[in-house]
Amino acid sequence: MPFTQAVMPQFRDADEDGLIGIRGCMRCFQDIHTWYMHSMDKGNDVLPEQYGAAWIYTRYQIRLHRKMDYSGPMTLSTWIEPGRQQARVTLNVTIRQGGDLTAEGRLESCIYSLTQRRPLRLSAVEFPENLAEDLPHEIPAFRKLGKDTDRMELRYQKTVRVSDLDKSRHMTNLRYIEMFQDAYDSAFWNRFQPREMEICFLSQCMEGEILNVKSRQEENALYLAAQHEDGTVAAVAVFTGDQA
Repeated sequence: MPFTQAVMPQFRDADEDGLIGIRGCMRCFQDIHTWYMHSMDKGNDVLPEQYGAAWIYTRYQIRLHRKMDYSGPMTLSTWIEPGRQQARVTLNVTIRQGGDLTAEGRLESCIYSLTQRRPLRLSAVEFPENLAEDLPHEIPAFRKLGKDTDRMELRYQKTVRVSDLDKSRHMTNLRYIEMFQDAYDSAFWNRFQPREMEICFLSQCMEGEILNVKSRQEENALYLAAQHEDGTVAAVAVFTGDQA
């Protein structure tokens, strides 16, 4: 049975039009992961102190069926995808409002040692076994996002500040979608309405770093990347949607 929580929509999660879109969904995905892990005493509120480790997110995939308003609660549901998961956990997530499936997708996370600065097996934090559920869904598998930025245009530079950091002392994953959206102005996003988003985190971004934010648009797809000053790629993303 999925782990489920009902929450009221928050205006802080809204887009410029006042409705909750992909950015707000990403926050909901993190929330349901946080609550699910907390329910097992394996959340980031206890892992750093008990095991010197923390969850870090490695991939998100979101498919938006319609934006959400404030007419009623949103029901968030999640369950662990079956498969070999010795080091990473993949959660399938759905969001419903008023009986409608408004968004769905998945996120992938792993346990990261805060002292050794490397991923750990799930057994290192005594993560429970046999939690995966084979439930029917139409959520597509993660795609492989390329890391080639040669054909991308530099949009701007982002400096990682203290307000970008989380308990792991790196830029929190929620800042990346904001950073990528800031590569374009509101007029662009009013013309380009994203319906799907996938983001892959490749390396951590630390306080004081300067990131090169790059992009390339092809028909109904917008490809973005954040690059360290040494040229290595920190994160890549793709938005697909409709052109107004």
